[in-house]
Amino acid sequence: MKWLLAILLSGLITISRTLEWSRLQDFSTSSSLDFDDSYPSMTEQNPCLVKYCAKGQECRVRGNVARCVCVESCPQHQSPVCGSDGKLYNNHCSLHRASCLQGEKITVDHAFLCLQKDPIQAVTDIPTPTESSTFWSRITTSARPAVDDGSSRYRPPSSLANDDDDDEASNYSSKNANDYQAVSAECTLQGYDIMKDNLLKQSKSTSEERVRSGKEYIVSTMFTYYDLNCDNHLDKDELQKISDQEHLGTLSEGCSLTDMLRYDDADEDGLLSVSEFYSAFSKLYSLSVVSLDKALEVNHLSARVGDNVEIKCDVSGTPPPPLIWRRNNADLALLAEDDVRVFADGSLYLTKIQLLHAGNYTCHAQRNTDIMQTHVLTVHTIPEVKVTPKIQSKRPGEEASMFCHVVGEPFPKVEWLKNDEPLKLNTQDNKYMLIGNGTELRLRNIAYADTGAYMCQATNTGGSTRDISSLIVQEEPTPTAPNEERRFFAFHDWGVSVYEPNACRLYHQIQSTDIIPGTQEYVCGDKGVNCSWGQAINVANRYVYVTQPMKDRVLVISKIQMVVVDVVVTDKRPVALHYVPHLDQVWVLNWRSSRDQGIKTIQVIRDACQKRKHHTVHPEPIDGQFDLVKGLFMPPVQDMSHSFKYGYVSHTNQRGLYKLDLANMRYVRSIDLTLYNCVPRNMQFSALYGLIVVECEEAVTGRSTGQLIIDALADSVISQKVELVGQPYITPDSRAVVTIDRNNEGVTVVVQEITDSGLKFLFDVKTTLNISDVTFYPSQTNHGYDLYASAVDKEDILFLNLLTGKVEMITGVGRAMEASLAQWGNPNRVIEASGVFGHYMVTPANEALFVINGESRTVNCEIGGLVHPRAVVWVTMHLQ
Repeated sequence: MKWLLAILLSGLITISRTLEWSRLQDFSTSSSLDFDDSYPSMTEQNPCLVKYCAKGQECRVRGNVARCVCVESCPQHQSPVCGSDGKLYNNHCSLHRASCLQGEKITVDHAFLCLQKDPIQAVTDIPTPTESSTFWSRITTSARPAVDDGSSRYRPPSSLANDDDDDEASNYSSKNANDYQAVSAECTLQGYDIMKDNLLKQSKSTSEERVRSGKEYIVSTMFTYYDLNCDNHLDKDELQKISDQEHLGTLSEGCSLTDMLRYDDADEDGLLSVSEFYSAFSKLYSLSVVSLDKALEVNHLSARVGDNVEIKCDVSGTPPPPLIWRRNNADLALLAEDDVRVFADGSLYLTKIQLLHAGNYTCHAQRNTDIMQTHVLTVHTIPEVKVTPKIQSKRPGEEASMFCHVVGEPFPKVEWLKNDEPLKLNTQDNKYMLIGNGTELRLRNIAYADTGAYMCQATNTGGSTRDISSLIVQEEPTPTAPNEERRFFAFHDWGVSVYEPNACRLYHQIQSTDIIPGTQEYVCGDKGVNCSWGQAINVANRYVYVTQPMKDRVLVISKIQMVVVDVVVTDKRPVALHYVPHLDQVWVLNWRSSRDQGIKTIQVIRDACQKRKHHTVHPEPIDGQFDLVKGLFMPPVQDMSHSFKYGYVSHTNQRGLYKLDLANMRYVRSIDLTLYNCVPRNMQFSALYGLIVVECEEAVTGRSTGQLIIDALADSVISQKVELVGQPYITPDSRAVVTIDRNNEGVTVVVQEITDSGLKFLFDVKTTLNISDVTFYPSQTNHGYDLYASAVDKEDILFLNLLTGKVEMITGVGRAMEASLAQWGNPNRVIEASGVFGHYMVTPANEALFVINGESRTVNCEIGGLVHPRAVVWVTMHLQ
């Protein structure tokens, strides 16, 4: 009996945990594992003294290098423990050793779910009878059903006796069926349970089906097989005929199939229904007769961002079954997320809901997946509205324009009002013109009566929001300076230049030979030393951070003062920077080499936008390792007000991802992508529906293996497209994914729409333009974005309307820098848009910068006198 086995084992299992000396190391968020030079002799003699190895591993010195390898053997003491893989292990050491050998994370299952399987089959990684006959005897004894005379002799099921992989089962199979003795020829209740136990194990189902579907599948198959006349009932003749045909008389002394009518014909009609047949086995194996009202199979519900939602499962049973909640095939109870909890009563509770929680949730009985309820959760937001200019003054007869940017899910209805009244658009004088579905309101031939407050209003299921742009019409307009102005920092061989894009005026210059204030160090070096820039980013629109890989540091430049205000020392060769606004962190990826290969490390600069002296810290090592990192993938800042909790790390030639808790700067779990042959090359994140788009490559060869879509909440793969190769990009509004497939025949631009059911193909565009870099610029025809792409070797910019597929070319933007001169993984010709309400884009040529007007799609100006401009960062100057 299963409950007897559980009781016996629970008395045997002791919780023993080995605390390795290396666990005493304090891997706090400020630890960098940089050991002092005072230990050279000790560490040279035994490098393992400073080598951390995870559980199930031990340190071995090979060629004076400490390496972690799987432990060769474990102690033979018996402290059985269930693993998360459903197997029973000798002890904790055996569990962790198996985890290491298999390359999969196996944790201790304190719920002892492995004991719910067939008792003998659930036992793995235990000694053979010759190694520990005592342990084996107490496991198998507890697995044997008791008989009336107390006999310990028991004939096992044939399915177990024929298992070639189980030596113990083979020993059992040598016993003769006649070994089993019963006290009475009458079918007792205990003997009846034994018969059902053996009947289930001797079923016609294969072992593969048992693993796949469990005992409910077997019981269902048995009933269908026994129902000879297909009337959905079993009578005495059918049961007797099956018993004779299958030789089932030896399953239990004194009991036969016909005794099922005696014990389990609840309505005493001489027939066994499906429910009665299930009930017969539920008494032994806790199988529930589950049911669900047809009208409740799909449940639609909605919530607003920030809400808490409780979802009840309507699957019921007798006895009430344990319930399992899943999302994209992932068991939600195993996620260990604070905002996703499954309670003992079977309800699902979601707290502080975000957009990524939208989607389908299913629930079913623990041992019955045939009856399933689907809950479709729709998450909506309150619309966000921004207008510009806030105020403007015009003369009578002139023209005025106002711009509106709207964000929301579902996308809101946009309308313009004047003094709280809807505009009359269809007038004979055509005074008002709406452009781009309300992105711009244009007033022609204005008069004094047009003075007023013009409101852009957005409305969806989350509510209504508006923002105001005021127009003053008077004969002598009051000078109204713009509320804000865009400027850009350009990084080139001889320093940093700051420009205003409208008139292309130089605001400030930081020379490579300048001395950094408060130090004795040059910005780049003495005369003749070129600057080497890695990546530059805008931090909270207060500072510009830029890496200097050749100097192992990050410079912090003040937006207002336009000078270097801080120098942050890093590991060797810092290259990539990522800003996390809600945590005010800058994450740094250090190549530690001049090439994008080999050992890399990750560091974090905290309080990045604060006025203070900054320094780096290391996050907690992943699997005890700092030096296996290949790529760092961080969610970007997007239009949707969504704060991503996690970043991701890939390891060299490993088909999987490691998930990082950004707030605590530590590794939390891994995502296995072996099944998809995917070593992540690039990743993009969508705030909508929590989708992660992964560009995959094959280990070692680097061959493209397609694109994966991962659910960021459940860490499970939603879909795979092996035919879709190339680098993905996601628009700032999370509405579209653009994949750039560069091949020998040219470039294919594939556009997909992000929907609640996944990615939907829209169109693709083939071009001979060898694309170097892309950027997204606010569309003039809708509330989304258009794509602009620069070329590696041509003086053209590609424009693509992502809604209509319209293509144009902007020519005459100068010859790009030679591709061979590009550094640190950057494109040889970047292109950067100035953001919402920004009118311009900037792209560098070999010795110049070109400013492009995004509204007219023309070159606004050319800025010369620069050598190899490599990076551009936009900032917004708020004017009084």
